[in-house]
Amino acid sequence: MFILKKKLPPSLVQKQQSERDATVTAVTDAIIELESQGYNTRIKDLIFVTGLSRSVFAKPHVRQVLVEYGVINPSDESPITANTTMRDAKMIIAEKNGYIQRLLFENEQLRDEIELLRGKIHLLTHKAALDNSDLF
Repeated sequence: MFILKKKLPPSLVQKQQSERDATVTAVTDAIIELESQGYNTRIKDLIFVTGLSRSVFAKPHVRQVLVEYGVINPSDESPITANTTMRDAKMIIAEKNGYIQRLLFENEQLRDEIELLRGKIHLLTHKAALDNSDLF
């Protein structure tokens, strides 16, 4: 007995892809906006800003964005096995690479911030030493 797979009309496939792209764009914009305002981005905040339902954030295309921007950690629940398709393995690797790149970028930003703060401390120390020079 053969089971025939029905193919979706190309217009429907296109519409679904454009809706996925719009969702990814909305989530990405919301993450960037929240981070630029100094918020620690959480899914709860993203729901409020985007107006999307909680279930949208469990979809694979949205989860990938969340992992890339560090809102969630990559899931270790699905290790690569012999039954995992090559596409799934590539998606997991892409998620992990995005997460690594985000951490490297964040690390570089924090190093720059530390360097600036060290300079400010140095200047304040010298200023305080000059102000208190008459005490000796």
